[in-house]
Amino acid sequence: MTARSRRLIEGLIVAILLTGCAPTVNQPYVRHDRIPEGKAIVYVYRPSLILWLSSIDIKANGTIVNSMYSGTYYPYVTDPGLIEFSAKTETTDTISLYAQAGQTYFLKMGFKQGILMFRPHLMIVPESEAEQEITEFNYKLLREPGN
Repeated sequence: MTARSRRLIEGLIVAILLTGCAPTVNQPYVRHDRIPEGKAIVYVYRPSLILWLSSIDIKANGTIVNSMYSGTYYPYVTDPGLIEFSAKTETTDTISLYAQAGQTYFLKMGFKQGILMFRPHLMIVPESEAEQEITEFNYKLLREPGN
């Protein structure tokens, strides 16, 4: 076996091991049937192809929940109560949601044309509409909530 072949095999083994360490990243949409007791779930999703290479941070009450890329979603588990979600490019868009324990919500990150670039547009959407859109998206967890 040549040194080049050995490096190729070693690289493949490392790649296989690393992908096995993160089974939830880039997996298709799966609805959480069991909401943790005393919690709510807000599925944040970004279906738009606009700014598809750029990530946009989504915040809940000023704390980053995740960085969203085009075609991704994130199940945000939260305590019940009033939550102000925000996203920013050249301007900031905010939307408030009063989350109730045991409930599931869907927050869509769309975009509107701005002066220099597209502006985020956050919307709470009905479950039937959201699940139809979100079923084709991939899970993308880029950072833990609060980090």
